[in-house]
Amino acid sequence: MSPCVKTVLASIAVTATVLAAAGTPASAAALPMSLSSSFGPSGGGGTIIGSVTPNTAVPAPFPTAPAVQFQYIGSGSTSCSAKARARAQIAATGTATTAGVLTVEPADVKRVTSWKIVFKVPSTAYQAENFNTSGLVLAGTQTQAKWAVCAYDSDSTTTSTLLATALYTLTLKPTITSISPKSSPAAGGQLITVTGTGFAPVTTPITATAGGIPLTNIKVAANGNSFTATTGARAADSSLPLIVTAPGGTVSSLDPDNNGLPQDGDPATADAPIAFSYSNGITITPNTGAVGTMVTIDVTGAGFSPLDFEPTGGDPTSALAHVFLVEGAYNSATNRGVAECVVGMVVSDTQLVCDLDLAASKLNPTTSGSQGVPIAEDAYILTVVQDGSLGAVGANPSIISSGAAFVVGPY
Repeated sequence: MSPCVKTVLASIAVTATVLAAAGTPASAAALPMSLSSSFGPSGGGGTIIGSVTPNTAVPAPFPTAPAVQFQYIGSGSTSCSAKARARAQIAATGTATTAGVLTVEPADVKRVTSWKIVFKVPSTAYQAENFNTSGLVLAGTQTQAKWAVCAYDSDSTTTSTLLATALYTLTLKPTITSISPKSSPAAGGQLITVTGTGFAPVTTPITATAGGIPLTNIKVAANGNSFTATTGARAADSSLPLIVTAPGGTVSSLDPDNNGLPQDGDPATADAPIAFSYSNGITITPNTGAVGTMVTIDVTGAGFSPLDFEPTGGDPTSALAHVFLVEGAYNSATNRGVAECVVGMVVSDTQLVCDLDLAASKLNPTTSGSQGVPIAEDAYILTVVQDGSLGAVGANPSIISSGAAFVVGPY
């Protein structure tokens, strides 16, 4: 073979080797990985979906059995190591984590497609019997810690290849220590302050509900230990939970230390529930009227939609709902009111409009019969009643009984 032919063949071989290497996925750079949740509570737990976008260089990023590691990065480098790292116990100095590498147990890593995997956040160490450490945890009074999520083709510290990377923030499990005030009028609009721990947002704001109704205008303190919010409208009730969903999970005020138990077991440190309530209360406009006139009143509260109100000219003692003008506290048997404000329209669950005839004869507070005398100038309470029948079951069938003073005077 001539020297020229040998040179050409050698050149072809080198070129082929380079092209083969360029097309090998193992030599390509790791892809950025998107996580279904980029943060979670201290202690680990929960399942995460990780996905990448394939490209021409890496058309099938994930092998059949990928390995996933959580590598502590803190405030330093945000990169995964090129090779899988040896498992290392989580270390801490003072109140901060300083090191740690946890490998997800192989049985807890599943490939869904060549570009999507599902894995669990470690809550115990893989091979815990030989590796004395707990799962993904915060140290001391630390509130957050940054970890790199690293996907490899194996967990070998010498031959593995880094396939995909993502960032994960470990956060405090939220708790509630107090709510002030612990109640709201049915119409809502009450500003409350909730104190506890773990409220600091990571990538999205926290959310909260009181009695199932979303709180609005949530503003979290810089230290993440309290927030203010405004209540929404809700029908009156008591022993309700206030629930906060934060980066580190969800906490209910009925289990304020978030341990899953109604009590800690020790009466001296009982996990006492903190119940929230909505009180009967409405606002009315106007709140005054002159004797002998007809006044249309706009009533704002909550819980109006389910009620079936007595129509115009109906029976004030029917079992339907009514709006009465009451001198003092309503009692279905002895103090039923001196007039009925006839509901013309239920605008929404939180608003209705009624017509109060101050030219009509005053009703007998015991029987609701006409007394044949005009309604006197005085201060009254406008009261919404679920069941207007005489002596209706229940000490006070009114769903609304406060915050609705109405004055009849010489206006």
